[in-house]
Amino acid sequence: MTVSPATKDQAPRITELLRYICELHAKGRPDVFVSGEPKYDEEGVCRLIDEKDTHVITAVEDGRVIGYMIAKVKDGETGPHMRGMRTLYIDDICTAPEAARRGVGTALFEEAKRIGRDNGCVRIDLNVWEFNKAAIKFYEKMGMKVSRMHMECGL
Repeated sequence: MTVSPATKDQAPRITELLRYICELHAKGRPDVFVSGEPKYDEEGVCRLIDEKDTHVITAVEDGRVIGYMIAKVKDGETGPHMRGMRTLYIDDICTAPEAARRGVGTALFEEAKRIGRDNGCVRIDLNVWEFNKAAIKFYEKMGMKVSRMHMECGL
């Protein structure tokens, strides 16, 4: 397996995996997510590949994308009450179902750490939905911990 920056010819496969994630979310929270509508389409993935401070990374095995990560370098909020911290925000990370439990996610997360260090980031940040227990377990294994909670109440 090789982990490297994505190329635009990989956008169709990344979009296919985005659809997989879309369905996972639509099943877990059908009140929030729309089935069949991934976060980014092929054109959107290509724009991300070109975007400054955005890193689209793929894990490839035998010429096939088996995982991807979209990570963005962000400068944190500053003000009299906040210390501005440069953060690597993992917008999306996915291992193809057929490649699960083979170290793909770990390799992508290790690349996130390298990108973060190389860009002067002091932490990695991401959001994960409460229903996604497998992802939460993975992130905890990678050393992540809860830093804040977003709560909701239906009306």
